[in-house]
Amino acid sequence: MASPRIIYIYDALCGWCYGFSPVIRRLYTTYSGAFDFDVLSGGMMTGSRVRPIAEMRAYIEQASKVVEEHTGVSFGEAYHTQILEPGHYTSDSEKPGMAMTLFKAVLPERALEFATTIQNALYRDGVDLNQDTNYGSLVEPFDIDPDEFIAHLSDNAIKEQTWAEFNLVAQYGINGFPSVIVDNGDKLFLVARGYSSYDQLEANVLRAKQSL
Repeated sequence: MASPRIIYIYDALCGWCYGFSPVIRRLYTTYSGAFDFDVLSGGMMTGSRVRPIAEMRAYIEQASKVVEEHTGVSFGEAYHTQILEPGHYTSDSEKPGMAMTLFKAVLPERALEFATTIQNALYRDGVDLNQDTNYGSLVEPFDIDPDEFIAHLSDNAIKEQTWAEFNLVAQYGINGFPSVIVDNGDKLFLVARGYSSYDQLEANVLRAKQSL
């Protein structure tokens, strides 16, 4: 019998997901024996929502302080000096979503770890997630050939799968990130919508598990 599944729905450009990363990683460490874990990219900044980060700078500056206060993460100096303050960066979820799709095709069991890697690259290290070549150094620690990964990152099949995932998230009715779902194969339980503390998330997961 297949294990119930915890689905973590995040977006690489979601600051609250960055703050939530230690929470979901702790849940994985504690419950990976009882649940399978999957990561879905939400497509937060796609279509008409794609825009230069300069248009959102004032909001992000305030919101990042709130995220830091509530979650304990820190937005790195490199993020501010290389991404936010210059304002040239285009906020677009497609490329990091494609990177996650490709990564899951190669090493699905470490997708949650890679989600953290992507977000640390942006929000801690100020890495441009729209540039294919920047993903080489992100996958190399996972023993994935960086040149091979970059060579396939823009494949049409990867793009199509990524957009199918964005659409699946929309079909779930999820429009806020992070979100966490428990899936028993027959029923879905929404156990987190937006940031949640570890204790609250664990309690909701265990309640859902009792319903399985």
